[in-house]
Amino acid sequence: MTWQALIMYGVSLVAGVTGAVLLLRLRTAGSEGAVYAYRIAGTMLAALGLVLAIFASAQWSWNTNP
Repeated sequence: MTWQALIMYGVSLVAGVTGAVLLLRLRTAGSEGAVYAYRIAGTMLAALGLVLAIFASAQWSWNTNP
């Protein structure tokens, strides 16, 4: 595995965990604006984590020899 793919996996892990934490904070969000902000930011960070993990897997598979 290349170090570029490892970096992408690391960033996707951080983004995914942060997105999950923000989505879990929806339970304690007080105002309507806070709910909206947590929902938008959590969804975007979770999607970023998913997309980066997919691209890291693709990059890793392209660099392996059959």
